Amino acid sequence: MLFSKPSKAIGVDIGSHSVKAVQMTKSGGRLRVDQVGYGLVDRNQVNVDPIAAQAAALRDALLRMNLAQSLLVGSLPGQNVVIRYPHLADMPENQLTEAIENEAGQNIPYELSEVYLDWSLLEKISDNDETTLRVILVAAKHEVIESRIQVAKAAEVQYTVLGVDSLAIADAAECCDFLRVGESVALLNLGATTTSIHFIKDGLSNFIRDVSWGARELIQAIAKSRRCEYAEAEKILAAANLLAPPAPPTEREGVQAPAPDLGASSYLNPLEEELGDFGGRPSSSPVPPHGGIGRTDAPKDKDLREVLSSPLARLVTEIRRSFDYYEQQLYEKPVERLLLSGGVAQLPGLPEALAEELGLDNVEVADPTASALILRNDAAVAEMRKRPAQFVVAVGLAARGAAEL
Repeated sequence: MLFSKPSKAIGVDIGSHSVKAVQMTKSGGRLRVDQVGYGLVDRNQVNVDPIAAQAAALRDALLRMNLAQSLLVGSLPGQNVVIRYPHLADMPENQLTEAIENEAGQNIPYELSEVYLDWSLLEKISDNDETTLRVILVAAKHEVIESRIQVAKAAEVQYTVLGVDSLAIADAAECCDFLRVGESVALLNLGATTTSIHFIKDGLSNFIRDVSWGARELIQAIAKSRRCEYAEAEKILAAANLLAPPAPPTEREGVQAPAPDLGASSYLNPLEEELGDFGGRPSSSPVPPHGGIGRTDAPKDKDLREVLSSPLARLVTEIRRSFDYYEQQLYEKPVERLLLSGGVAQLPGLPEALAEELGLDNVEVADPTASALILRNDAAVAEMRKRPAQFVVAVGLAARGAAEL
């Protein structure tokens, strides 16, 4: 049939270095992952024509998927989207749109003619015979949406829906059954340049904050300390383990230590791929000339954990600030669990380090392959098994699309 109803949903997460795609269907009231795809963005091309580079990676990610009868759900980066949680007086549904537009005019830092608005009713709150409506309001500038559409057009596909990556993480947590009744959870998505913190209470979105911190800060710290090129610093981070013992004394004496085994862990190579070079080393953070990994004048003896301590301390500071605002300004109960996603989430020892610094008993890495989702077969989800935390956004987008099937 020419206009047959879509039977599948595909979630597409376009990052600075890679594209992740997840195809889902409904199966007996549950969600089943039928196929996943992964495409690397060409590092050289991205500096010349970023749209073409991302489009090529998108085509690679969708290569094995049936697009003919699928909803294609893309995402907008959270740092380019404004999200608010207004409370409104109870009113008939046909009056809500106008009331929300009035609210947006007062709380969105753009002219309404410059943005696309969307909203959803989260809950009705009754207190002393008075009912208020808590709404989530999302605003994105037209050019932000257009940039995503251009990538899809260049890949010769068309989005049915556009979501927001920080909201998609919550959808993934719900469909994977990561959330617990009555629990206050923070979802931490660690990106290349930006980290989002999404607070969930009783299964509902409660507050989102984007902070300017990403994997690039860790790579820059390594490159500066080891006096190596940016690409070499990426490899060192990919092989890092925050639980590893300090460097042996022989390195301090000028004896070259064995090169790290980048294939030693199933997490290492995927992390290295995901980090990429983000389009080249930022000019604002110069790195000393390459001194060679074995050069005795390079401070290789410095414990890698110490090298990473400063950028990780900045991350912890931002998380604490977000927790304090959430708990003290919004009068919410303390966060009980932290769920990590994104490429850096797979850094061995990071959950333990964050748990210790934040005083949390439960810090976990999200793994959609070990969840309530049905997986079609091992071959279909092989890429997601390699790098589970990196597919969380795509899983959430696909789940949102599957809800429309």
